[in-house]
Amino acid sequence: MPKRLYILLFMLSSAVHGIAQKGFIRGSLIDDATGEALIGVAVQIEELGIGSISDLDGKFEIRVEEGTYNLVISYVSYKTLTVSGIIVKAEEAVILETIRMKEDIAELQEVVVTAKVLASSEEALLTIKRKSVNVMDGISSANFKKIGDSDAAAAIKRVPGVSVEGGKYVFVRGLGDRYTKSTLNGVDVPGLDPDRNTVQMDLFPTNLLDNIVVLKSFTSDLPGDFTGGIVNIETKDFPEERLLNLSASVGYNPSMHFNTNYLTYQGGKYDWLGKDDGTRAIPTDNRTDIPLYPQVVGKPDSPAGQEFQSILSGFNSTMSTMRTQSAMDYSMAFSLGNQHTIAKNTFGYSLALSYSNNTEYYEGAEFGRYGKSDPNVYDLEQREFQVGDYGLNNVSLSGLAGLAWKRDKSKIRLNLFHTQNGESKAGVFDFQKTDLGATFEATQHNLEYSERQLSNILLNGVHFLPDPTWQIEWKVSPTRSKIEDPDIRFTRYRNDGGISIGSESGYPERIWRYLDEINIVGKADITKTYSLFLRDAKLKFGGGYTYKERDYEIQGFQFIPQNVPLIGNPDEIFYQETFGRWTELVLREPDMSPSLFL
Repeated sequence: MPKRLYILLFMLSSAVHGIAQKGFIRGSLIDDATGEALIGVAVQIEELGIGSISDLDGKFEIRVEEGTYNLVISYVSYKTLTVSGIIVKAEEAVILETIRMKEDIAELQEVVVTAKVLASSEEALLTIKRKSVNVMDGISSANFKKIGDSDAAAAIKRVPGVSVEGGKYVFVRGLGDRYTKSTLNGVDVPGLDPDRNTVQMDLFPTNLLDNIVVLKSFTSDLPGDFTGGIVNIETKDFPEERLLNLSASVGYNPSMHFNTNYLTYQGGKYDWLGKDDGTRAIPTDNRTDIPLYPQVVGKPDSPAGQEFQSILSGFNSTMSTMRTQSAMDYSMAFSLGNQHTIAKNTFGYSLALSYSNNTEYYEGAEFGRYGKSDPNVYDLEQREFQVGDYGLNNVSLSGLAGLAWKRDKSKIRLNLFHTQNGESKAGVFDFQKTDLGATFEATQHNLEYSERQLSNILLNGVHFLPDPTWQIEWKVSPTRSKIEDPDIRFTRYRNDGGISIGSESGYPERIWRYLDEINIVGKADITKTYSLFLRDAKLKFGGGYTYKERDYEIQGFQFIPQNVPLIGNPDEIFYQETFGRWTELVLREPDMSPSLFL
């Protein structure tokens, strides 16, 4: 190899080695009074005379050799700060988050901070809350880490004035779900339930989130279809430092886990991923022209009889629960991210995956339905009551991928987010009915499965014009949400005076329901900062467009028997030898509620 090539390779390796030995100082600067990011702040290393300028997010980055340094932060009309004793190591980032600068109106003076500043973003959130024109509250990712909540539903319960119903639905200031709205990164996302206004909050794992903010009052830049409040979920943006995390956890409850009485039923091979594999598919292919079949009795070879047999044989034959041993709760999470600065451009990327599998088992659970028929009597009358055991398995799988680019006066980011959830329930109950004079006792078997999916794309840009008092922000975000309740199964045997199935107790029933919604949002805001009556002021105006398309369907089937011998095992309903004894297969419109647990 020529001598010159050796010299060139040596010089390159030395340069790479020199770069590799450098570390990073990164931080975020905000106005102590308003909580807003400060743009154009001069940040300089005292010993070296090199530095940087904060960008449109108030963030700065300085690449420097290993060592201990003092950082001088100065800005016109603000007190100069000195952050001393910053220890920089090779290829590592020192994070100085949320440095708060105070105005100095009388005279400029220097404030020396002798310890390394390492505050959480909770301080910034509190400052914004104090100065916001909205009545607002929230919780940041720093608190997620401290508290250990696994999803947004568990975390948001800690916000004052907020409660969560059923572990999913948010109530703000005591007002019901219909008065609350949910947004993701500031844009509308469709809900997963036709009877609810908000998104089910348990879909969002906290390791993918930056913060959750609850806005409790109106401003012109917010959607107008809420009364109680808006819950905005903000996903992660630029990682402050190189991030590679892999975590796993297990949970054990002696009354729920490793319990040999746990109730479940035979599902699909992808249930562990929160997705049905087709085991619960509807056998009629969503046909709505299914006729009644009383004419097939005694005529199994007729065209109607053959069609009847074909439809019946397409139903999944599992109708009963089974007892088995329950597993422990377990979860896993993986996250990867970093940012790189090339010339005046900063590029960031992030990738996060989250998986959880939770099992619950309840013995002696009670459900009831109550009402009143006499307006002069104030006590509610019991209409239906059931007590029994049921098991629940809840699986969640979520992923987030993000790319971001930032320059002095512009930032653009692209986020891809997907989450899916599958929940399986199986229960056996002793049932009593006293409604409208129909008094009887029965044994009830319930099998349920619910699958939820939400996919969101966000393209977002923020730009400052040459006149820095003008800011433009725009967002484009399509979302698709889908919920399926495939093959909810219900069997009730009347057991007073013998085992029977009849109209009073309710015929065996199968229900399929799905909701598919597409939501496309585009919005743009223009903000002008100026001075009014010697005070800082802002004028904000803009517009938005939302397109929604929803497809919803529910189908239910009842099986009406004639002279079918019964032993009390729900699986007998679909024994092959039983098919010819069913007199009718009825397509009906069932209760809109997907759950048969009262």
